[in-house]
Amino acid sequence: MPETETGKSITVEGMLVQQSELVWRVLTESDLIARWLMPNDFEAETGHKFKFRSGPIGDWDGTINGEVLDASPYWRLRYSWEGGSHQVQGFGHYIDTVLTWTLSPLPNGTHVRLEHSGFTEDAESVYTLMNSENGWNAIMNRFAKVVTEVFEAD
Repeated sequence: MPETETGKSITVEGMLVQQSELVWRVLTESDLIARWLMPNDFEAETGHKFKFRSGPIGDWDGTINGEVLDASPYWRLRYSWEGGSHQVQGFGHYIDTVLTWTLSPLPNGTHVRLEHSGFTEDAESVYTLMNSENGWNAIMNRFAKVVTEVFEAD
């Protein structure tokens, strides 16, 4: 449970046998992101503002607002992740965080590293859920499944 200057962070890493160009497509193309994460209007362009859409919880409408902070093809994708409600406890509580995806080419595939940083003390319940097997670990498994499906379809 590493802590940054602005709060706790979650790191999930894995190795995929596909090359980074294909992994990048699944990470950045809106229709493919919808298959492993949620519906969105994402574009991998630095400065692009986008929305991820989840189901509403309490007084939160389920919208996650983001902005692409860095889009360096086949290597690094970094974006803000802000949404939730201060009234909702647990999943759906307000967070203002940053996701950084790093792809490292290997001779036999791609090393994928995700860091979700900036969890403050008041968002401990969201941090706990996202750091569990049902959080980013499960999402990373869905991501890997879509990478494999796209590879097999090409």
